[in-house]
Amino acid sequence: MQTTIPLEKETVQVLEKLKSKYEVSSYDKLIKEMIKKEMKMPKSLFGSHPKMGEFKRSAEDFHEL
Repeated sequence: MQTTIPLEKETVQVLEKLKSKYEVSSYDKLIKEMIKKEMKMPKSLFGSHPKMGEFKRSAEDFHEL
């Protein structure tokens, strides 16, 4: 779900600079990065690691009890 947040022009200018600093492409990603930094949250709370591949079970995982 998306929403609109009214911001002053100066705030948008600062956010644009911070997007470059954090190397992110959107305000949403910027805000998430700032939240993680401020609250010292692990990446796991925001989904899987972006470079992590898909989880696949091996044949050894399936066995009869």
